[in-house]
Amino acid sequence: MIKNINHVWLFFTDRCNLGCGYCFYKYRTQEQVITLKTFENILKFISPAAPAEFVFSGGEPLMDAERLKEMITAIRQQGLSRYISVQTNATLLDEPLMKFFLRHGVNLEVGIDGDEATTQRNRPGIGEYYYADIVRGVNLAIASHGPFTATMTVHPSSAIKLLENLKYLAGMGLKSIEVHPAFLEKWDAETSEVFLDQYRRACAWELKEGLHGLIGRGYSEPSRGTWDLLSVPSGKVLANWLLLSFPEEVREHLYLMDFGQDSSGELLPQAKAYFQALEEHVALHPNCSYRSISNFNALQAVRTPPGRKYEQRVIHYFDLCERIEEIDHKIMGPPVWQR
Repeated sequence: MIKNINHVWLFFTDRCNLGCGYCFYKYRTQEQVITLKTFENILKFISPAAPAEFVFSGGEPLMDAERLKEMITAIRQQGLSRYISVQTNATLLDEPLMKFFLRHGVNLEVGIDGDEATTQRNRPGIGEYYYADIVRGVNLAIASHGPFTATMTVHPSSAIKLLENLKYLAGMGLKSIEVHPAFLEKWDAETSEVFLDQYRRACAWELKEGLHGLIGRGYSEPSRGTWDLLSVPSGKVLANWLLLSFPEEVREHLYLMDFGQDSSGELLPQAKAYFQALEEHVALHPNCSYRSISNFNALQAVRTPPGRKYEQRVIHYFDLCERIEEIDHKIMGPPVWQR
């Protein structure tokens, strides 16, 4: 089973200094940080599959920078990783941290949604001060010339500004931007059409300007595994990051393992049927995209009794994602399995 892992996601802290309204990890305590014992259990489990791809997230990882550096150093020293990425809002990024990331070959993935007005709408209450810190952090990362990407999350209320905000970020010097519709927000037929029209325009502008690769399209390519080993600070493991969007009453039905104890890497009894459904889906769709696998996981969440109230939002989101992939494949050429 370990051979089917796509990424190792470590949501090692649930503390954050911002309050993004669309955050997919909104149901958290704001207090938990992973223990070193839990981290060691995860590394022991991953070791046979090394080197793996690690993604550190939160919360805001830089709020617990010393623990973050300890974990990155351990992974590099043990030769367990071929790729490490840190997802951050960049407000706490400084020169010493930047030097550490460069020294350890860490990719920074900064969340920035466009101009100040868009950001303040998506992240109510953060104010001008924090936006200035985000921009300062982004500029620091750009100036370092290290591996660096950005994620532009598009809320339905901001869909009409998708192209405008993409141009704004490109004007800042960003060279690689993932463009994602916000999950579990109120996408309907009208806002979806606005998003898709803007996304088509953005793709056309990217090609016209010769900015090939500006819009990241990796989510539309075939997935490299069945599941993500995604650990929350307690050590409990989920199969995909979209599952973090649901409250604990939904997630408790979806945990696969628990590394907070002396785990041997065995599936939890209640997770076996869920994992079997996931593997069967991938077997039936062997070249499905990472986005498709993520959406399948979300579908399992809304099939739980407490998750059914989210079903309508998920259906609209699924449809939007399928149409995004259609646009991506027109830009990239036929999917790999059709060439």
